[in-house]
Amino acid sequence: MTTRPLTSDPAHLDVEVAPSAPRPVAVRPPVRWHSVSSTHEYERCPRRYRYAYVDRLPQDRHVPIAWRVGSAVHAALEAAYRKKQDDPQQPLMSGLPGALSALRHPWDELELPSGDDRYQQAGRQVERTIREDVLDVGEVIGVELPLRTSPGAGHRIAGFLDLLLRRDATTLEIVDHKVTSRRASSADIATDFQLNLYADLVRASWPEVTTIRATLHYPTGPDQVSTTLTDEGMMAARSRVERTAMEAEADTSFVPRPTAHCSDCPWRPRCPAGQ
Repeated sequence: MTTRPLTSDPAHLDVEVAPSAPRPVAVRPPVRWHSVSSTHEYERCPRRYRYAYVDRLPQDRHVPIAWRVGSAVHAALEAAYRKKQDDPQQPLMSGLPGALSALRHPWDELELPSGDDRYQQAGRQVERTIREDVLDVGEVIGVELPLRTSPGAGHRIAGFLDLLLRRDATTLEIVDHKVTSRRASSADIATDFQLNLYADLVRASWPEVTTIRATLHYPTGPDQVSTTLTDEGMMAARSRVERTAMEAEADTSFVPRPTAHCSDCPWRPRCPAGQ
């Protein structure tokens, strides 16, 4: 950009100086990252995807209490494993006081009821997981670890791992906490979209790793289910998110697709089709 020096007042010149017209500013839409959640949303309903990832509207109603309880338990476990990562020589138990303290804040922030047994039950789940070291934690690589594809690698894909552990020089283990009564099998994990996509992102960040295990940890148990993921499963997950990303980025109408999923849609009050 060049500027004209202000050497004189235009009113004193013999020629009229017209103000320069402002140049139009191109407004670029925000970069759209694609994930397991965004893929699920678009597959369920393009309008629901638009509300969340294009318009970025606030949700019209609270998520269910059970989901919020799960978020609070996640926050507590995160505090314990993060302390282990920061101070690997200390036992996992040293993070218990911080974990129980970390449970309180999100509980209040998420407006969860404290007058029933849910809070005490969540505290027992967190304490038992840490006290018994259910996951047999060794080296903690990351806690709530963000993973993204590198620039220029096609569609932007991102994910957050609950926990990433190193088992040996060539083996990493992805851990996902599940605060639910439903139990998956090892066969379920082998084809799980989320875990396989996360494994694909991990493999890109740690190319020296040859084996990636995936574990679903149930604090409500406490127990866990694990399996070793395959190249085929990772490739299928990457293909699925890229295919959906291409459809979503090309979509301009986001036609709603009413199904049974409308009942749990947080934007249902504003969507005539969902009602």
